[in-house]
Order: sequence, then C-alpha cells, then structure tokens
Amino acid sequence: MIKILQKAIMILFAVTFVAFVAFSIADRITTDRTEPTITVPQEPLKISIHDPEEKMLAGITATDGKDGDITDKVIVESVSKFIRPGVCMVTYAVMDNDNHVAKATRTLEYTDYTSPEFYMRRVLVYSVEEEMDIHEAVGARDCIDGDISDKVTVLATDYVENTPGVFNVSLQVSNSMGDTIFLDITVHVEGNETMAPQIALKKSLIYLKKGDQRPDFESFIKEVTIDGVVMKDYGMLISTNFDSNVPGTYNVHYYITTTTGYEGHSILTVVVEE
Repeated sequence: MIKILQKAIMILFAVTFVAFVAFSIADRITTDRTEPTITVPQEPLKISIHDPEEKMLAGITATDGKDGDITDKVIVESVSKFIRPGVCMVTYAVMDNDNHVAKATRTLEYTDYTSPEFYMRRVLVYSVEEEMDIHEAVGARDCIDGDISDKVTVLATDYVENTPGVFNVSLQVSNSMGDTIFLDITVHVEGNETMAPQIALKKSLIYLKKGDQRPDFESFIKEVTIDGVVMKDYGMLISTNFDSNVPGTYNVHYYITTTTGYEGHSILTVVVEE
C-alpha cells in the first residue's frame, strides 16, 4: 500500500513538473516582453496658440514589437511651462496591449505667441478725495489665458492715502505658462477742483516697440469737459520725455488751464519694449 502511495506521489510530481515547464514555455512564447517606442522628429514643432491639441501630435509615430504600429495610441501627456516665452516641452506617452508604457519629449514653439500685457481702465490721476484702487485701475490680458487681471500683483508702492503727490507702483503678472511681466507706473494725486477741465483719453496705456515712430499723442484725446459740459475750444500743453529708442515706461502729460486758472491734467502711459 505504501509503495502504491509513493508511486502515485511520484507520478503526480512528474505531471506537475511537466505542466509547470509547459506553462513556463508557453508564457515565454505568448508574453510580450518588448517595450513600445515613440519616434519624435528632431526639429521643434511649430504651431499656433489657436491650434487644437491634435496638432501637437504632428510627425509623432510609435511602434511595438508585438502590436506593430500603435501611433494612434499616442497621447499628449503634459505640456511644460515655458522655457522661454513661447517655447515649451511636450511629453508624449503610449501604451501597448500589454500595458507597457513609453514616453518621449519634443520642443514646441508657438509661432504667434505674445507675452501678457497690462491695460488701464482709467487715467492714473486721482483727486485727493478719491480712493486709489490699483486693481480697479489696472488689468492684464494674455493671448492664451485671456483676461488675467485677477493675477495682477502689487510688488511695491509708496502711496499715501488722501495725500497729494506723485507715487510709484510696481506691478507684475504671470500667465499659466509661467511668462511673467512687470510694470512700473506713477500715480498722481491732486487737489479736488470741480471746475477743473477733465481730459478723457481713448487709451490710458499703450505698448510700442523700440524704434517705433513717435505717436501723435494729441490724437489720443477723446474729449475735454468741465462739470460735464464738453469743451470745443481749448489750449492743450503736452509734455513728455518719451524716447522710442530707449526701452522703458514713459508718461505723456496733458495739461489744460482755463482762463479762470483751473488746470486739468491727464496721463497716457507708454511702454517701449525691446
């Protein structure tokens, strides 16, 4: 009886061993141990900021030793923040049928990207009785994110409430891609004279490139009023140290003095960029 049991155990062990070997061989034959490969062109990809994400896949191919061509499975995994304005890195990923993942990166250049810009909702001349609110006066817009006024930050200011004078304000804003711009402006706080001319401008802030032709600053005047009544005839003095050959921020001052001695003052801020 014992011999029969020993023989049965030996037979069972042999069968199990053979099954294990067979399974191991089958597993080696059927299991995909190859990794997929993503092929990325060496030259940077150039697209518009308005192009859909699918455009980022242009020129990308992927293959797998078992599954063959799997280009249609490639996805855009992530887009980095800018390395420099308008240039970032795209990371691609692909997975084969056995859940093996491959990744690759490529440089992406937006051909029509421009850095964010500040804009002004009003002239930065305040009555001494007004409350200055820079976030109400200054906003920012971006070609990718749209209006980013809520991201405008005041870095520094020497403004003193209810005090006449000229005050400095330093601002910054960043878009979602990490492009940060700065703006140094001056705020004028003056006496409250109800009969002083009010000089409204078509724009309160403009951007120019270095070397641009000097604008016709008088053309920025929208209207001049006194106590709500539009003035048709007035003498205007325009004063500025503007130099389009030197990047920086400039103020263009508009002055009107009435025959009764009341003076109106308005400011156009001009930013000259490289």
